Amino acid sequence: MSDDHSTRVPENRLGRPISIREAAKLLGCSPWTVRHKCIPAGLPYFRFTPTGKLTFYTEEVYRWISKKRKEGR
Repeated sequence: MSDDHSTRVPENRLGRPISIREAAKLLGCSPWTVRHKCIPAGLPYFRFTPTGKLTFYTEEVYRWISKKRKEGR
């Protein structure tokens, strides 16, 4: 059987979905700091509903950290 590229599952470039607590742990800070400092500074997140919980993705958090390090912050 040949390897058909159209049937492959695309690589998950977002990473695993994580909670605000897990994102805080990755960043080495508190959930309060994530909400009040990191999100306004551009940390990407997703909210499924207007009043729902925040969802972060591991690879996006890592990319954000890398970007901030390059900026010297």
